[in-house]
Amino acid sequence: MNGSHLFNIWAPSDSIWSRWAKPVLFAEMETVMPPSTSIDWPRIDIEQDQGTAIVIDLPGDLSVRTGIALAQDGYRPVPLFNSASGMRKHGLALTLVDVSFTQKMLMAGAERLLETHLPPNAPPAFLLDSNRAGAISPTPGKFDNRSVVFPQDFPSANFLLSHGIRRVLLFQRGGMHRPASDLAHVLLRWQDAKIELFSYDRDRSVSMAEPLKVIPPSNFKMLWQRAIAMIGLRRSSAGGFGSVIPEPSSGGRSGYG
Repeated sequence: MNGSHLFNIWAPSDSIWSRWAKPVLFAEMETVMPPSTSIDWPRIDIEQDQGTAIVIDLPGDLSVRTGIALAQDGYRPVPLFNSASGMRKHGLALTLVDVSFTQKMLMAGAERLLETHLPPNAPPAFLLDSNRAGAISPTPGKFDNRSVVFPQDFPSANFLLSHGIRRVLLFQRGGMHRPASDLAHVLLRWQDAKIELFSYDRDRSVSMAEPLKVIPPSNFKMLWQRAIAMIGLRRSSAGGFGSVIPEPSSGGRSGYG
C-alpha cells in the first residue's frame, strides 16, 4: 500500500474534514516498514456526539492509536502531522523529531480505519504530535523537522459552528491543564466564538474531562505572531517542516581592521 493510497484512507474525499489532513508523512512512506510486533490498540469508550470535536495532542504514535480507538466510537481521525521524516536522504539519527513510529501507526491503522465504515458526517478527531517541538538540540548537519501549528491548520470557529460543533475536547497527557502555546492560539479563537472547551488527561477516565479556560498569550492575534512562531524553524520544499541545518561557512575573517 503506497503513501497516496494510505492518505486517501485517512483523508477520504467524502469527509468534510479531509481538507485539513496533512499529506507530509504519507509522501515519505516508501522507506517505512510495518510494525514488527503486535500493536496495543486502546479502547476509549466515549459516546459519540455530533456536536463535539476532539483534538488529540499526544506523542505521534499514541495520537494515531488514540485516533483509531475514537474511530471505533464514531469519530473521524484527521492527521495534522506536519514534520517531514527526512528518511529519504538523511536517516533517523540526524532527525530532530522522530516521526518513524507515527508513520508505522498510520500504516498499521489504515486497515482498522477502513473497517469502521465511518459516515461522511462523522465528527472530527484532529491528530497532533505533542513532540513536534523536538527534544534534540538543533545543530549543523541535523535534519530540523520541528514544527508548530497555526489557526489556519484547523477549521475556523464559524466552520465548526456551521457544522454543528459546539464543544471541543482536548486530549493531553500527564495532568496538563494548559494547552501547548501554539495550540492555544487555535483554541482561543474557538473559545472567543463561544465554543465550549474541555481538557482530558489521556491517563484518566473520559468522564473526568474538565472545563478548559485558555488564557490569551501576550501576542494573541498580533499580525506578526506567525512570523515570530516561525523563527528558527525550517520549511520543507516538499511541504511541511524539515530541512538540513547548514554547516557554518568556513570563510576567512571579514570586516575592517
